[in-house]
Amino acid sequence: MPPKNAPRFLDYRQRKLPLDVALSFALPPTIGDNCSARDLILSGRVLVNNITERSCNRLVDRFDDAISIIESEDDTSATMTISFITKPRYYICYKPRGVVCSRRRNEGIDREDSVLISDWLARVFEAAENIIGEDNNNATIKTVGRLDEESEGMLLLTNDGSFSRLLCDPEFGLMKTYRVVVRGSGYNKLITDTVEQSDIQNIGNTNEDCAANEKEVTHELMKKRVSERIESANDTPTVTTDINGKQTMHHFPFETCNVLDVGKLPSQHSSDDSYYALIDLILCEGKRHAVRRICKNAQLRVCYLSRISVEGLNGQYDVVKPESIAEAHSNGFIPGGRHRDVVLNGKLITRSDHKDMSLLHSGHVVELRDCDVDRIFALRTQQELGS
Repeated sequence: MPPKNAPRFLDYRQRKLPLDVALSFALPPTIGDNCSARDLILSGRVLVNNITERSCNRLVDRFDDAISIIESEDDTSATMTISFITKPRYYICYKPRGVVCSRRRNEGIDREDSVLISDWLARVFEAAENIIGEDNNNATIKTVGRLDEESEGMLLLTNDGSFSRLLCDPEFGLMKTYRVVVRGSGYNKLITDTVEQSDIQNIGNTNEDCAANEKEVTHELMKKRVSERIESANDTPTVTTDINGKQTMHHFPFETCNVLDVGKLPSQHSSDDSYYALIDLILCEGKRHAVRRICKNAQLRVCYLSRISVEGLNGQYDVVKPESIAEAHSNGFIPGGRHRDVVLNGKLITRSDHKDMSLLHSGHVVELRDCDVDRIFALRTQQELGS
């Protein structure tokens, strides 16, 4: 049985589609901006093979059926013929920090110099003319989920509503991996606890063995301590308050937590008792700033947050990401709360200083292959069969 409240599962690339879906890919902007495909059908303004069709679920053939639209309710003789129903498009890009994934800025929340996702995507698509044909209506391309203003990383784009719901529905649970740099306090206490534990583990070893393993053992124990700290905060509830004063309790559990590195920055002063940790968190749902709330519950401050992987695309599209605290610092991934890309007069100026251009980097957009989309659809099919 499919999971409760599962979204409609339909591959919009197939030849026969429901009329409302097929029409949504073919509506010209002059009509689509004022009226949805469903409204046009229900009002009797859509003709299929010269016959008025009022059923949104009527299957139409992408190539064989002739679809026309009555342009105005006042003049039923003026019709517009839909010559070709394009297939949905799927893209993957790397969103930099400083870009807001919403239609308008949130006053008092978003920075005044932030860039709206619509403006940024317009520039990205314009710069990627080699992969995007001129006959595609990129105005219908929307983001799949969101990344907040101060987050960066992998962002999927599509005009396929079914594909978007498939990736965002928590009942389905496609896993997303986030690489995070957090800052914590109490470095000296963390060192003391881990050194004491490493001394216990070294009992029975020679002095030479202890000297060789002490640094590695201490580092591994520090990573374990940070992991335990986050694990203990995994089920801590978070209370949010809406504009009406109503409070709601949320839980933001993650699937796995892997601490990759922990320590101080190379330039950090010895009297500074804080430390940094590089962590991979895997979540099935990332709504309401879940990663940031999980870290906050563990009394850790997020300095850098990037989505580096989506289930189904693992290994297919690698992204630019730090592999250690030292690399994160030297390459500007933790720039003191500001994004690496420069904002001047409300416009984002992306730094193109990435050595390996085969990686998905800031401002880079790639069209997904059919096999990539097939793989994601197949994951849902397998999950439904397993249910």
